[in-house]
Amino acid sequence: KDYIVKVKAQPNFFTEHEMATITLLSDIIIPKDAVSGSATDAKVPEFIEFIVKDMPDHQVPMRGGLKWLDLHSYRKHTKAFTECSSKEQIAIVDEIAYPGKTPKHLSQGESFFTLMRNLTATGFYTSKIGIADLDYKGNMPNQWDGVPDEVLKQYGLSYDA
Repeated sequence: KDYIVKVKAQPNFFTEHEMATITLLSDIIIPKDAVSGSATDAKVPEFIEFIVKDMPDHQVPMRGGLKWLDLHSYRKHTKAFTECSSKEQIAIVDEIAYPGKTPKHLSQGESFFTLMRNLTATGFYTSKIGIADLDYKGNMPNQWDGVPDEVLKQYGLSYDA
């Protein structure tokens, strides 16, 4: 018998504005360089969307953090984070990107950015682009010739003839 599995598509968790912010932040965290593509090229925003659906404990910290980021941006520049210049965006990120060095009044931003950085790195380095960036080859076959003679001598051991 042939079985057909119908999968009902889940609606997006994040709004368009939230996804635009996540996209921008992920590319600030892992930009495109001479070696590999950016976090967006590796589909990190889609990965983060999946993770918050799969692990609902991330939903409130992510949504709250995105809201915090915009409120902080409005206080500093009277516009949303996505509307700021790249120089303004980097200045905001620099305020919250270094755990233990962030001023106390920005601790919520630090917590959010730490989560965002962790999700971005996880999404990137588990993608095809990220694995290629690491130049990871996986397990490679090799020839086992036994324990080296100098190690055997060091412990007073030898192979039986």
